[in-house]
Formats: sequence, structure tokens, C-alpha cells
Amino acid sequence: MKKIIVPVDFSATAANAAEYAGYFAAFYGADVLLYHTYELPVAIGDISYPVFDVNEMQEAAAHDMAVFKENLAAKMKVPLTIHTHVEMGIMYTGLTTYCDAEKPDLVVMGLSGKNALTRLVVGSNTIKTVYNLKYPVLVVPPKAFFAPIRLIGFACDYREIARSTPLALIKKFVQDFNAELHILNVDYNNKNFSADALKESFVLSEILGNIKPEYHSVESEDVTVGINWFAEKAKLDLIIAVPKKHKLVQRMFSRSHTQDLIFHTHLPVLCLHQ
Repeated sequence: MKKIIVPVDFSATAANAAEYAGYFAAFYGADVLLYHTYELPVAIGDISYPVFDVNEMQEAAAHDMAVFKENLAAKMKVPLTIHTHVEMGIMYTGLTTYCDAEKPDLVVMGLSGKNALTRLVVGSNTIKTVYNLKYPVLVVPPKAFFAPIRLIGFACDYREIARSTPLALIKKFVQDFNAELHILNVDYNNKNFSADALKESFVLSEILGNIKPEYHSVESEDVTVGINWFAEKAKLDLIIAVPKKHKLVQRMFSRSHTQDLIFHTHLPVLCLHQ
């Protein structure tokens, strides 16, 4: 791992995520790339804004970024190489372009919001990034802090394991940290049990056999509740999830377990794409 990109908006949540990313980078000997975008105010209806000078906005954003970088460096107790990039644009679009140029090994983002409206405003960029960015995304809740990663939980539904689950990447993370992997499946009254699921579990066991994962079945009507219960019981340090894409209608009218998990867990969630 050589590059970790951290999108920041200069909030306390972003500062916490950047600090987590800093220790993560120090473990790997990677560089941290802080990224920020800003947008020009747009007049709506009869409301008008004063004329903004683009250069002045760039300078102001660059100044805020310099302060953010300085504060991050001061918090770190280990040497860390930090780069910064500030530009005008839309956050998700700009981040996608920046990632394609830098080819990061990981993107680390903060997430906050206690009510539905705040989640919609604050969390929308994070959720969009989790589902669409092709790079691994580590979502850091506001109260999460970095600790040696020894116990990793992988939320697995035993569906299309070989085709849709990046098992090699999961194995690499586990081996890098010399951690234990706990594979957990949340079910209720065996609703998800099938011959195919049993077959997929054998595929999983064959591929991950050499790291000797432990398998757990959690009985819960709610996937998020089940995962969080197990995470607390087993004292996990990190949760891995695979945000599988669904049809548009399903996205609109049904909850995403990954999104629900991100908003409710107190642990960092590593989202890996299929």
C-alpha cells in the first residue's frame, strides 16, 4: 500500500478520519493525500450573492487545507508524508478523477449525521463513493479511533462468493495485519439457507483456508443489529463489507444493509467492490 486518499471538508469528522488514515498509512509506510473541493455559490430565484473571486476562493481553501495538514501532522506520533490537493468542483466527480490519476490503494472517509436529514446532506457523498468508486473505501465513524487491528469481521451472505467477493484482497488485509478473520452470516429462522449457500460456503472455505478464519452464524431479524451485536461481543477492530449493486428500483425502495451498517456501527467499515 503506497497511497491513501482522504477527502476532507475541514470538519471534526474529517479530522478524525484523517488521523485514522494517518496511522493506517504509517503502518504501511504509505503517503496520505488530503483532497478538498469547493463550489461557487449558485443564485436561486431572486436571491443573489456577492461576486466571488475564484482566485480568492482557491487561496482561502488552500489556506484552510494548510492548517488542516499542520494540525494532522501535529497529532501524529509517527513520521508521515502528507500531500494536499485543493480544487473547485463537485466532490464525488472530482474525487473520482483524482483517484483515477493517483491510483490510491485506499480511500478513507469520515461519516456523521444522527437524523435522516443530516445523513442525507452529510452522508450522501460517502454513500455514493462507497457504491460507485472502484477503489477500496474505509468509512470511519466520528468516535472511531485507530488501534492495532487484530480482529476483523467479514459480513458475508454466501451468495456468488467466487464471482462477487474480492477474497484475495480480504486475505491480504488479514495477512498484512496478522489478524484473525471472523466470517459472520446473519440469518433468521434459516430464511437464507439453501443448497447454493452451502456450496458457496465450501468455496469460501477453500479460498481462505490457509488463514484459518472462524465462522459464525448470527440469529437476528435485522442484519445491522446482528452484525453490531457480534462486533461488540467479539471485540472486533474492523468490519469488511461488500456493497453489492442492485437494480435501481431495489435501491429506491429497499434498505441497503451496507448503508444501514455504516450509519449505525461504531467501528470502521472497509467497503470492497465485487
